[in-house]
Amino acid sequence: MYIPRLRRINDVLKEIKAQDPETELTWKLVKRLINDGKLTAVKFGNSWLINLDEFYGFFRTGGKR
Repeated sequence: MYIPRLRRINDVLKEIKAQDPETELTWKLVKRLINDGKLTAVKFGNSWLINLDEFYGFFRTGGKR
């Protein structure tokens, strides 16, 4: 059974920056990817939740879903 690893945008960015401190990813860029339909996200309260595996897969495949 697959259980998605849902994370808030800020938590995703913290994890990325821990692996790559020089990353150029920003909250605004991630939000734009959500708004453009390139990333799936769920609104929960005041936060947007992103599937961390889908996020990594998006960049691993060069932006293709």
